[in-house]
Amino acid sequence: MKLFDKVFTKDEIRQRVGDISQIAGIKAYTLKEGRAQGVDAIDVKTGSGLYFTVLPGRAMDIAWMEHNGRPIGFISKCGIVHSSYYNPYGYEWLRNFYGGILTTCGLTHVGPPEKEGIWDLGLHGRVSNIPAEEVRHSTTWVGDDLVLTVEGKVREAVMFSDNLLLHRRIEAYGGENKVVIYDEILNEGYEDTPFMILYHMNIGFPVVDKDSELIAPIVKAVPRDEEAEKGIERYNKFEPPTPGYREQVFFHELAEDDKGNTCVGIVNESIKLGICIRYNKKELPFFTEWKMMGQQDYVVGLEPGNCVPIGRNATRQKGKLEYLKPGEKRTISLEIEILTCQEEIQAYKNYVQMMLN
Repeated sequence: MKLFDKVFTKDEIRQRVGDISQIAGIKAYTLKEGRAQGVDAIDVKTGSGLYFTVLPGRAMDIAWMEHNGRPIGFISKCGIVHSSYYNPYGYEWLRNFYGGILTTCGLTHVGPPEKEGIWDLGLHGRVSNIPAEEVRHSTTWVGDDLVLTVEGKVREAVMFSDNLLLHRRIEAYGGENKVVIYDEILNEGYEDTPFMILYHMNIGFPVVDKDSELIAPIVKAVPRDEEAEKGIERYNKFEPPTPGYREQVFFHELAEDDKGNTCVGIVNESIKLGICIRYNKKELPFFTEWKMMGQQDYVVGLEPGNCVPIGRNATRQKGKLEYLKPGEKRTISLEIEILTCQEEIQAYKNYVQMMLN
């Protein structure tokens, strides 16, 4: 385990601390004030300066993340909101949207509100407002490596229809600036079920600022609408907080290596801080960028998915809607890495350039 630029064995660390939580560990608690009251939360610190919060009370998503006290993600003006306040109709989802490093969209609908049969499909689906079950966490030595694990199950089910189960495991590692998300989505029902999932990863100030840049192996960028068309030349650059700014959304095609691996990231070289997300296009073939430079609503969404956020009906019409058959499952993994110095930022930029060559 590497700490303070030096490698320690498990025994060397155990001789120096009475309890490993002095350096790294996991802390579970419940939020107690305002609309956050009752939300279960789990803090994870790795000993490298990386600190983040998983919310079992909100689908095992990730709210706060920081490195050495510098925030990485965006927290909306709503703050953390208990799922009991969730209203599934229309755009009411936005009243519960805290942002965070990860808000999961789906599992059967991603995109604007619409209606299908008797069902109202609200903005971005229901899963992010479902509390997890069978939640557990552990701090385990594997040789001289410390592994920090949080996991739980989130069920999206309705009488007479869907029964999908998301099993999420989040791992972090002692002394490292890396988080890995392992998801397994299983259809426990007896009917073919639409399956849409999008990882709404929300990056905020100071990683996002006027000196920041989106860096990814982008080979094609398509604006969602006329508003995005206005900003197509600057999809990878960011402005200061701008009065009256309207969101711009871009659909990107990314290059990949021979195994399907790709990446997206935002770096702010002026403060030597960034984030990159690595995943596989065989699992998540689409990538959406959400650029919002408004005052207070100052955020960039990096959004890998098995769909783009245009809704179930439009996705079906394009022949892109996935279904899970009874008993069928999908596995998905993503790696989040915090870039903390110029050398790490340059190495990431070199990797992206290599993928484009």
